[in-house]
Amino acid sequence: MERQRRDGVPKPALLITADDYGLAPAYDAGILEAARARAVDAVSVMVLREPDPAPLGETGVEVGLHLEPFGIAKLERQLAGFELAFGRPPTHIDGHHHCHAEERGPGLAVAKLARERGIPVRSVNPRHRRLLRCQGVPTADRLLGRLDEREAAIQPGIERWLAGEASGGISEWMVHPGHPDPSTGSSYDRGRGEDLALLLSLGDREAWRARGVRRAGPSELLRSSPGGGPR
Repeated sequence: MERQRRDGVPKPALLITADDYGLAPAYDAGILEAARARAVDAVSVMVLREPDPAPLGETGVEVGLHLEPFGIAKLERQLAGFELAFGRPPTHIDGHHHCHAEERGPGLAVAKLARERGIPVRSVNPRHRRLLRCQGVPTADRLLGRLDEREAAIQPGIERWLAGEASGGISEWMVHPGHPDPSTGSSYDRGRGEDLALLLSLGDREAWRARGVRRAGPSELLRSSPGGGPR
């Protein structure tokens, strides 16, 4: 598949990633529902919670590591735990509440580890994106999505995709599908049900392709090129 226009600008592509697998059984059930429906391209796992990897593996969705707050030793522990559970390295790395992107310490440590292992990392803002790319770590060109359930589920960036007005390059849409469970105490509990319903309504890759949108997983969109960035 041709990856760039003749002018060198990457063709628009959308990567939909579901966060927080392992946080709570009700949330995991919703993530699995979205994965089985092919409504997401990747899922990020909280391995310190020791979730069952088998149901997720059966969906065929790409699976990455959703880091929890850490010191350097705990960073290595989470990566080793992922590889032990899934039998392979993660397809990507991101972090709970963007902990992987904190400037003092964690952000650089994750970037260096990802560079050594050849693993793409979610960039959360332009400054973090520059850090990753300076380290030769593949990352998307922009991040879409919400962290506050009081915001609209379909934000302007997604509205542009649905309207056929997407910007060039790779966009990652961060979502948190799940079945609400107030007992978790999550501040993003109701929003998980909204995210799940929205994703299921938007459909699989074929449904997005009918809208003129190319969707793909991190292994296709964010593999390292000789120059160190996404292909």
